[in-house]
Amino acid sequence: MDLSPYGFWIAIIIGGAVIAAFSAYQQYTSDEFRVKPIVRDFVIGAFLAAVAYMFVPETIQEWLNTSQATVTNMMPGEIELQTGPARF
Repeated sequence: MDLSPYGFWIAIIIGGAVIAAFSAYQQYTSDEFRVKPIVRDFVIGAFLAAVAYMFVPETIQEWLNTSQATVTNMMPGEIELQTGPARF
């Protein structure tokens, strides 16, 4: 599956998720846990990822293709699904 046409959106989601994860961790370690700052940080991370993608789209697309190839190579080639009673 070729995800190259969706590279911009994937970069936005990953950038927002990384920044939001750091924010959620910081909120978790503090006394209060509020969702609004986490959503705000997701939007900020998505914006920063979009700006970075506009300046260096080939590099980010290469990173996404490399990570997709790595995940694809880690998955088993053929998954066998057995249904019915267990055979011992």
